[in-house]
Amino acid sequence: MSHIKRGFTLIELAIALAIVGLLLGGLSVPLSKRLAEQQYAETQASIDKAMDALVGFALMNGRMPCPDISTTVADNRDGLEDQGASGGTTCGIGANTGTFNYTNSSDVNGASWGDLPWKTLGLPPPNNADAWNNRLRYAVVTNLATIDAGDANSFNEDVLATTTMLQIRCGNPTTTTPTTAAPGCLAATYTVSDNAAFVVYSVGSNGWGSTSINNLTTRKPFTAAQIALTPDQAANAPEAEATLALRRQFVTRDRTEASSTAGEFDDLLSFMSSTKLASKLLNAGKWP
Repeated sequence: MSHIKRGFTLIELAIALAIVGLLLGGLSVPLSKRLAEQQYAETQASIDKAMDALVGFALMNGRMPCPDISTTVADNRDGLEDQGASGGTTCGIGANTGTFNYTNSSDVNGASWGDLPWKTLGLPPPNNADAWNNRLRYAVVTNLATIDAGDANSFNEDVLATTTMLQIRCGNPTTTTPTTAAPGCLAATYTVSDNAAFVVYSVGSNGWGSTSINNLTTRKPFTAAQIALTPDQAANAPEAEATLALRRQFVTRDRTEASSTAGEFDDLLSFMSSTKLASKLLNAGKWP
């Protein structure tokens, strides 16, 4: 009795491939989410190291570093802080045009911003960038970059105690409401902190407002349409703000997709209050 070997029919193969496709499709979403969470975890770790390095710089130098900014049209950000012209005691002051121009990186209202000065802080790659290979950003109260004339080894306690600090918010009150479009806000307020001395942040996976760590001449500025759709994210680009007070405001809140009523938000931001900075300086004998 002979045995006939029979293969799969085209219909059976099609059904098998369809099942495999469904299984792979079902796995792809969890895998992509796990990858995204891993990227945010890696970025947060880099931000945490930058926060520690900034405190270390303050303890060693009696001041905060200035941001790393563009000083020429060619955009030569090199990872080093860019100090002002007055003996290296302040960050540069420039007129703001209301556009995303890194040359305008400080203003007379007391805020200075730009990229993290990773070389000045001694942070080697990959801790100088986020998981998407974009430069970490940094903003600081300008007066905190001022050396105490009476004691170069001690932080200027008068500045730390009296200067208006940066403000951390969980949404933009001019365009959203706390309960619906600013996830993570309390029901009646947007303010997270009124006394942030400095902030370090990543602009997230969409890269809006960032500079690639590999190509300093390529930036991803917000378009007018993006600013309108994502006011909370645009708030983390002070060079876009024409109003002085708004340049001192930064937003941190839950991440949301573009389909959310809150608009897309994928920035990751950490800050240190002036009181916490004072505590660290006090414990180290550097303040007052």
